[in-house]
Amino acid sequence: MTTTAALDSVCSSSLRVLSSTTLDLFAIHIDLDQNSNVNASEGPDDGQNDDGVKPKVFRSDSGGSNESCSCDDCMLGISDALCELAINMTTVVAGSMQLFDVTDDFGRAKSAKINKPSGWRKVRNIVHWSPFVQTYKKQKYPWVQLAGHQGNFKAGDQGTILKKLCPREERCLLRLMNDDLFPFVPEYKGQWDAECEKYLQLQDLLKDFDNPCVMDCKIGVRTYLEEELAKAKEKSKLRKDMYDKMVQVDPSAPTEEENRLKGVTKPRYMVWRETISSTATLGFRIEGMKRCNGTSSKDFKTTRTREDVDQVIRSFVEGYEHILPQYIRRLNDLKSALEKSQFFAVHELIGSSLLFVHDNTKASVWMIDFAKTQPLPEGVHIDHRSPWQVGNHEDGYLIGVENLCDLFTSVNTKHRLTS
Repeated sequence: MTTTAALDSVCSSSLRVLSSTTLDLFAIHIDLDQNSNVNASEGPDDGQNDDGVKPKVFRSDSGGSNESCSCDDCMLGISDALCELAINMTTVVAGSMQLFDVTDDFGRAKSAKINKPSGWRKVRNIVHWSPFVQTYKKQKYPWVQLAGHQGNFKAGDQGTILKKLCPREERCLLRLMNDDLFPFVPEYKGQWDAECEKYLQLQDLLKDFDNPCVMDCKIGVRTYLEEELAKAKEKSKLRKDMYDKMVQVDPSAPTEEENRLKGVTKPRYMVWRETISSTATLGFRIEGMKRCNGTSSKDFKTTRTREDVDQVIRSFVEGYEHILPQYIRRLNDLKSALEKSQFFAVHELIGSSLLFVHDNTKASVWMIDFAKTQPLPEGVHIDHRSPWQVGNHEDGYLIGVENLCDLFTSVNTKHRLTS
């Protein structure tokens, strides 16, 4: 038996064991003679309940077993599952671009370069990043989810992904299908019923890419709606779980009084968590990244400075610097479309992401995740650039887009000067 065949046998056995335990939904195809072709589609959102009710949130990615979820967004009560109450759905989910829960843990950015992942590393990465196998043009590949809870997505027909229905997101997608932003969002193909649940049928954004690199950036200067902050202030009490997460990231963050009480209020935590990343400084933050060599990263919650973000972007395009001009053109075209868009003019975009995707020949960017995008109150007008103050509904979306464009341009300029 050849070495490759032996590795293939070992990895297949390992996957069978995993499938029989906690990965019953993960049918994974691996070819150890080639790079794993991991594709991603639209990723995650942080939904919100229109009536303010917070249900118990469960994980449903292990074949139906309900396990209480303690991730950051569930702890704050701002998950996609809340949207589903509007249609009396009982299965609770949450999502946003990633193959992992981007809000599970805060972490400091790491750098790791693995030129030739071992057979087991390929298995491990795919298990970590892929909730199911997608098929397109008779080719099977593990689908990539870069943010939010597993269980929010299912494989659709050829070239499509099913995402659990959020009525607010559906309303946004319907309007975007006839807007200047149509080329920059996944095509919405209507509702789909599967296993007694309703789904949004969406274009699989990565179906035409070959072993793509994927990065998710959450756009805007805040990731919570104003009413979420207002509701948190109405019933403000000390939370030990939020205090523990704060200390985990920065032991010096709590005040002397908070340390004494071992707790922080929800409004305090909501505002603080935006200040530790580039959300507050640059109008966006990196949620997660999957590189073409199979390695993945999610520890960007404390990546805050322009220099740190520049380094992450350079890592993302390393070896593929020739596609940088395509990213820059796409971002400039997006900015122009945003400034002409009727949808953008009358909506507040919170918790939405830009999905960056490239392979060796092409690169593109899409807007995803609209579960917390809502129309502006009557008589309120925003420019998406002005500083946010409570009550003005500014989201800082254009601040994030413009800074991303500047950063990609800077990385491209540095590369040309040194190559």
